[in-house]
Amino acid sequence: MNSDRVDEIAALRAQKKLDREAEVEAREAKEAEEAKSHAANMARIAKKMARIEAGNNTVAEESVVAEEPAAKPKAAPKKKKAPAKKPAAKAKGKPKGRPKGSKNKK
Repeated sequence: MNSDRVDEIAALRAQKKLDREAEVEAREAKEAEEAKSHAANMARIAKKMARIEAGNNTVAEESVVAEEPAAKPKAAPKKKKAPAKKPAAKAKGKPKGRPKGSKNKK
């Protein structure tokens, strides 16, 4: 019985070690993917900054400034709806038990 327990513990330790190694590999793969994505973003930003420094972006700015915003047509006023009517209160039935003002106690 004791040797079975020792074997189970050894198997669990080995499995735990494999799980930790797999976790480390997954984390490293995720970090590598994030680094690759970050490098691509930085390259894109550097490319934009170089284009701005070269002055190629001024053409786009001029075309935006040249367009005047069109006057918005006024929206038609909305009609007000009649307020919803509240349902009539239900009539109470005959009260049960002794009335509150009654002094008749047994």
